[in-house]
Amino acid sequence: MDPLARFLPRLVAPLGATLLSCLPIAPAAAAVSPALISFTPGVIGGSEDFAGTIGWDFHLERSVVVGNLGFYDAEDPGLLSSHEVGIFDATSRALLVSGTIPAGSSAPLYNGFRWISIPYVALPAGSYVIAAVMPGTGASSFDPFVALASDPVVAPGVVLDGRSLSGAASPVALVFPDTDETSFAGFYGPNFAEVPAPLPLAGAASALGWSRRLRRRAQRQARR
Repeated sequence: MDPLARFLPRLVAPLGATLLSCLPIAPAAAAVSPALISFTPGVIGGSEDFAGTIGWDFHLERSVVVGNLGFYDAEDPGLLSSHEVGIFDATSRALLVSGTIPAGSSAPLYNGFRWISIPYVALPAGSYVIAAVMPGTGASSFDPFVALASDPVVAPGVVLDGRSLSGAASPVALVFPDTDETSFAGFYGPNFAEVPAPLPLAGAASALGWSRRLRRRAQRQARR
Protein backbone atom coordinates (compact mmCIF):
# COMPACT_ATOMS: atom_id res chain seq x y z
CA MET A 1 0.00 0.00 0.00
CA ASP A 2 1.19 3.49 -0.78
CA PRO A 3 2.36 4.92 2.58
CA LEU A 4 0.76 8.26 1.72
CA ALA A 5 -2.61 6.54 1.37
CA ARG A 6 -2.04 4.65 4.60
CA PHE A 7 -1.03 7.49 6.83
CA LEU A 8 -2.58 10.59 5.35
CA PRO A 9 -6.07 9.74 4.08
CA ARG A 10 -7.34 12.78 5.93
CA LEU A 11 -5.41 15.95 5.06
CA VAL A 12 -6.45 18.52 7.59
CA ALA A 13 -4.49 21.37 6.02
CA PRO A 14 -2.15 21.19 3.01
CA LEU A 15 0.51 23.86 3.62
CA GLY A 16 3.57 25.48 1.66
CA ALA A 17 19.60 7.89 30.49
CA THR A 18 20.11 8.80 33.76
CA LEU A 19 17.48 9.99 36.24
CA LEU A 20 18.74 13.26 37.73
CA SER A 21 15.84 14.36 39.88
CA CYS A 22 12.42 13.21 40.97
CA LEU A 23 11.17 16.79 40.83
CA PRO A 24 9.70 17.99 37.50
CA ILE A 25 10.37 21.50 36.29
CA ALA A 26 7.60 24.07 36.32
CA PRO A 27 5.33 23.44 33.32
CA ALA A 28 5.20 27.09 32.27
CA ALA A 29 5.53 27.43 28.51
CA ALA A 30 8.31 29.98 28.89
CA ALA A 31 10.51 27.30 30.49
CA VAL A 32 10.37 25.01 27.46
CA SER A 33 13.39 24.76 25.10
CA PRO A 34 12.18 22.44 22.33
CA ALA A 35 14.46 20.07 20.46
CA LEU A 36 12.34 20.55 17.33
CA ILE A 37 11.94 24.31 17.26
CA SER A 38 10.16 25.04 13.99
CA PHE A 39 9.43 23.70 10.51
CA THR A 40 7.29 24.34 7.45
CA PRO A 41 4.53 21.71 7.37
CA GLY A 42 3.83 19.90 4.14
CA VAL A 43 0.54 18.46 5.35
CA ILE A 44 -1.17 18.20 8.71
CA GLY A 45 -3.18 15.02 8.90
CA GLY A 46 -2.81 11.30 9.51
CA SER A 47 -4.92 8.17 9.71
CA GLU A 48 -7.82 8.29 12.15
CA ASP A 49 -7.83 4.48 12.35
CA PHE A 50 -4.12 3.80 12.85
CA ALA A 51 -3.46 2.38 16.34
CA GLY A 52 0.14 2.43 17.49
CA THR A 53 3.00 4.90 17.52
CA ILE A 54 4.35 7.52 15.13
CA GLY A 55 7.53 9.56 15.43
CA TRP A 56 10.98 10.47 14.19
CA ASP A 57 14.62 9.61 14.78
CA PHE A 58 17.53 11.80 15.75
CA HIS A 59 20.96 11.73 17.26
CA LEU A 60 22.59 13.89 19.90
CA GLU A 61 26.06 15.32 19.50
CA ARG A 62 26.16 16.21 23.20
CA SER A 63 24.52 15.19 26.44
CA VAL A 64 21.01 16.61 26.87
CA VAL A 65 18.87 16.78 30.00
CA VAL A 66 15.24 16.16 29.04
CA GLY A 67 12.65 17.89 31.21
CA ASN A 68 9.54 18.14 29.01
CA LEU A 69 7.63 16.09 26.47
CA GLY A 70 5.13 17.46 23.98
CA PHE A 71 2.60 16.66 21.28
CA TYR A 72 1.60 18.78 18.29
CA ASP A 73 -1.66 20.72 18.57
CA ALA A 74 -2.71 21.78 15.09
CA GLU A 75 -4.06 25.34 15.10
CA ASP A 76 -4.51 25.24 18.91
CA PRO A 77 -7.92 23.61 19.30
CA GLY A 78 -6.84 21.51 22.30
CA LEU A 79 -6.07 17.80 21.99
CA LEU A 80 -8.94 15.38 21.41
CA SER A 81 -7.13 12.52 23.17
CA SER A 82 -4.20 11.99 25.48
CA HIS A 83 -0.89 10.91 23.96
CA GLU A 84 1.83 8.94 25.70
CA VAL A 85 5.21 10.09 24.38
CA GLY A 86 8.50 8.28 24.85
CA ILE A 87 12.14 8.38 23.82
CA PHE A 88 13.83 5.08 22.93
CA ASP A 89 17.44 4.10 22.46
CA ALA A 90 17.64 3.54 18.70
CA THR A 91 19.92 0.50 19.02
CA SER A 92 18.60 -1.40 22.03
CA ARG A 93 15.02 -0.11 21.63
CA ALA A 94 14.90 0.43 25.39
CA LEU A 95 12.38 3.03 26.56
CA LEU A 96 14.33 5.74 28.39
CA VAL A 97 11.85 8.58 28.90
CA SER A 98 8.04 8.69 28.89
CA GLY A 99 5.07 10.78 29.91
CA THR A 100 1.48 11.43 28.86
CA ILE A 101 0.20 14.70 27.43
CA PRO A 102 -3.45 15.01 28.53
CA ALA A 103 -6.43 15.64 26.29
CA GLY A 104 -7.81 19.15 26.17
CA SER A 105 -5.95 22.42 26.61
CA SER A 106 -4.67 22.15 30.19
CA ALA A 107 -1.09 21.42 29.08
CA PRO A 108 0.74 24.66 28.17
CA LEU A 109 1.02 25.47 24.47
CA TYR A 110 4.37 26.63 23.08
CA ASN A 111 5.67 26.59 19.48
CA GLY A 112 2.63 24.61 18.37
CA PHE A 113 3.04 21.79 20.93
CA ARG A 114 1.30 20.96 24.21
CA TRP A 115 3.88 20.28 26.95
CA ILE A 116 4.17 18.40 30.22
CA SER A 117 7.05 18.38 32.66
CA ILE A 118 8.75 15.11 33.61
CA PRO A 119 11.49 14.10 36.04
CA TYR A 120 14.83 15.14 34.59
CA VAL A 121 16.57 12.46 32.51
CA ALA A 122 20.05 12.84 31.01
CA LEU A 123 20.60 11.38 27.56
CA PRO A 124 24.23 11.01 26.47
CA ALA A 125 25.35 11.61 22.91
CA GLY A 126 23.93 8.86 20.72
CA SER A 127 21.00 7.79 18.52
CA TYR A 128 17.37 7.90 19.63
CA VAL A 129 13.77 7.62 18.47
CA ILE A 130 10.88 9.68 19.84
CA ALA A 131 7.36 8.32 19.43
CA ALA A 132 3.79 9.11 20.42
CA VAL A 133 0.79 6.84 20.83
CA MET A 134 -2.11 7.30 18.39
CA PRO A 135 -5.34 5.68 19.68
CA GLY A 136 -6.83 4.73 16.30
CA THR A 137 -10.40 5.12 17.48
CA GLY A 138 -11.76 7.41 14.76
CA ALA A 139 -12.31 11.09 14.16
CA SER A 140 -13.64 11.85 17.63
CA SER A 141 -10.23 11.15 19.20
CA PHE A 142 -7.88 11.92 16.31
CA ASP A 143 -5.19 14.59 16.66
CA PRO A 144 -3.39 15.32 13.38
CA PHE A 145 0.38 15.53 13.10
CA VAL A 146 2.82 16.97 10.58
CA ALA A 147 4.35 15.10 7.65
CA LEU A 148 6.30 16.18 4.58
CA ALA A 149 7.79 19.05 6.59
CA SER A 150 10.63 21.17 5.26
CA ASP A 151 13.13 23.62 6.72
CA PRO A 152 13.23 22.09 10.22
CA VAL A 153 15.11 24.04 12.88
CA VAL A 154 16.44 22.10 15.85
CA ALA A 155 18.27 22.88 19.07
CA PRO A 156 22.09 22.93 19.02
CA GLY A 157 23.50 19.42 19.21
CA VAL A 158 20.27 17.76 17.96
CA VAL A 159 20.51 16.26 14.46
CA LEU A 160 17.45 14.91 12.62
CA ASP A 161 18.04 11.55 10.95
CA GLY A 162 15.08 12.05 8.62
CA ARG A 163 12.96 8.92 8.97
CA SER A 164 9.18 8.85 9.47
CA LEU A 165 8.55 5.96 11.83
CA SER A 166 5.46 4.00 12.79
CA GLY A 167 4.69 0.95 14.88
CA ALA A 168 1.31 -0.76 14.91
CA ALA A 169 0.14 -2.03 18.31
CA SER A 170 -2.88 -4.08 19.36
CA PRO A 171 -3.83 -3.35 22.06
CA VAL A 172 -2.54 0.17 21.59
CA ALA A 173 0.63 0.85 23.58
CA LEU A 174 3.86 2.86 23.54
CA VAL A 175 5.89 0.53 21.32
CA PHE A 176 9.12 1.14 19.43
CA PRO A 177 8.15 2.36 15.93
CA ASP A 178 10.09 0.00 13.68
CA THR A 179 8.56 0.74 10.26
CA ASP A 180 10.13 3.42 8.10
CA GLU A 181 7.50 5.23 6.05
CA THR A 182 10.09 6.62 3.67
CA SER A 183 7.98 9.27 1.91
CA PHE A 184 7.55 11.74 4.75
CA ALA A 185 10.85 13.02 6.30
CA GLY A 186 9.58 12.78 9.89
CA PHE A 187 6.22 12.37 11.60
CA TYR A 188 6.21 15.47 13.80
CA GLY A 189 3.65 14.64 16.45
CA PRO A 190 5.90 14.11 19.48
CA ASN A 191 8.61 16.51 20.67
CA PHE A 192 10.90 16.91 23.66
CA ALA A 193 12.59 19.80 25.40
CA GLU A 194 15.76 20.11 27.40
CA VAL A 195 16.47 22.01 30.58
CA PRO A 196 19.62 24.00 31.34
CA ALA A 197 22.40 22.08 33.03
CA PRO A 198 22.49 22.82 36.79
CA LEU A 199 25.07 25.27 38.06
CA PRO A 200 28.19 23.64 39.49
CA LEU A 201 28.14 23.75 43.27
CA ALA A 202 30.89 26.36 43.37
CA GLY A 203 29.06 28.52 40.85
CA ALA A 204 25.78 28.26 42.76
CA ALA A 205 27.50 29.17 46.00
CA SER A 206 29.17 32.16 44.36
CA ALA A 207 25.85 33.35 42.93
CA LEU A 208 24.23 32.99 46.35
CA GLY A 209 27.04 35.02 47.93
CA TRP A 210 26.62 37.83 45.43
CA SER A 211 22.88 37.82 46.02
CA ARG A 212 23.39 38.21 49.79
CA ARG A 213 25.92 41.02 49.35
CA LEU A 214 23.62 42.92 47.00
CA ARG A 215 20.73 42.48 49.44
CA ARG A 216 22.79 43.85 52.34
CA ARG A 217 23.93 46.82 50.22
CA ALA A 218 20.31 47.62 49.29
CA GLN A 219 19.29 47.44 52.97
CA ARG A 220 22.09 49.85 53.98
CA GLN A 221 21.10 52.33 51.29
CA ALA A 222 17.45 52.13 52.35
CA ARG A 223 18.40 53.08 55.95
CA ARG A 224 20.28 56.23 54.88
